[in-house]
Amino acid sequence: MNLAVRAALYNALLFPGWGHFYLKKYKRGMLFLLPVLAGMLMICGAVFQIAVQIVKTAPLKKGEVDIAAIVKLALQAFGAIDLGYFSILVLIIVLLWAAAIIDAYLIGKKRMKEHAVCENQC
Repeated sequence: MNLAVRAALYNALLFPGWGHFYLKKYKRGMLFLLPVLAGMLMICGAVFQIAVQIVKTAPLKKGEVDIAAIVKLALQAFGAIDLGYFSILVLIIVLLWAAAIIDAYLIGKKRMKEHAVCENQC
């Protein structure tokens, strides 16, 4: 497997920026890693808030689990959040992830060409 494909796969399968780290492009990798990580943390925080809201308002008694009540509370909690916000956040994450894959692949291809030219001339 060549350098470009390996870097792109690290970005695709692990996390955006890992392929850049593999190529020793640390600053560029952080440009992809940090925004995606921040977006995912924001989504996790919102889901956690919804879970806390469900637990606080859940009419559950110890030892009893009423699935219908939990589903009803979950739907009410999700109805209170702004789905447009989450849609934009997920779209940004997906676009950054795709850009990281493409960027790492192109950097890897460039590095492979430079290495091939150096071998032919050296």
